[in-house]
Amino acid sequence: MNFVKRRWKGTRNVLALVFMLGIIFSGNSFVQAADNEYTDNVIPVMTGETTPSGHAFSSSKLWDAFYPWKAFDHNPNTGWYATVLPGALEYEFPTPKKIEKYSITYWNENTAPANWTFDGWDGTEWVQLDKQVNIRNWYTIPSKRQEFSFSNDNSYIKYRLNITASVFAQGNASIIAELEMFEKNNSGTDPGTDPGTDPGTDPEPTGDNALLVIKMISGLEKEFDLTASEVKDFINWYNGRADGHGKETYMFDKGFNKGPFTSRKDYVAFSKIQSFEVMGYTK
Repeated sequence: MNFVKRRWKGTRNVLALVFMLGIIFSGNSFVQAADNEYTDNVIPVMTGETTPSGHAFSSSKLWDAFYPWKAFDHNPNTGWYATVLPGALEYEFPTPKKIEKYSITYWNENTAPANWTFDGWDGTEWVQLDKQVNIRNWYTIPSKRQEFSFSNDNSYIKYRLNITASVFAQGNASIIAELEMFEKNNSGTDPGTDPGTDPGTDPEPTGDNALLVIKMISGLEKEFDLTASEVKDFINWYNGRADGHGKETYMFDKGFNKGPFTSRKDYVAFSKIQSFEVMGYTK
């Protein structure tokens, strides 16, 4: 990234134009951006298996202190103990919900989950919505909490976290302090409109071309040399997807370095984007 900027600085009139769209690099700002995109936790503060609403249950129960509803009481100091793995923690809503993100708060490093699926119940069978394998970086998370988002086109009345392995290799148990679930926000605004600003205030790239740099949640950076109209197409897709419209992935048709291939295409998933930057320039 720095190499590209230095190389162009001496040969082109680079006009930096940064689009943050509410997603900033710092952790606190990123949480705020996520709050704008998703609802708050849609599971109420549970005080019992069925109170105040819904139904919390699991594949195993140890004793009262670790009953399944303890993972839904909004208290990270309590939790559910899966005494045997595989072990499933489930919550049934009073009415169907379209969940597209969940978060897990672990109890301690050794009993944190490593492998699991997040599933929805369609009335006949469990439908896998997300799968995570070999998640062992819990000790690096000061908040003890990680979020996982996915694309979901259907509403389900019941969801489960099905744990198949814990971080501790010799262990056959796992403790979940908190399991939260979130829907996408549908503000009703037109695609590309930020609810907190006037329509049409998004900055646009100046010049004939622009370098689009996308930073992924994984830390990977993707660079695309585009025309101004191609950048606008990407921003329109991004804003529309943020409002719950359009496809989950965006396709870039690379017209350079094709080599022996007739075409090169790169696909970027909306849920994997942390931020992006646009630098317009004139040749």
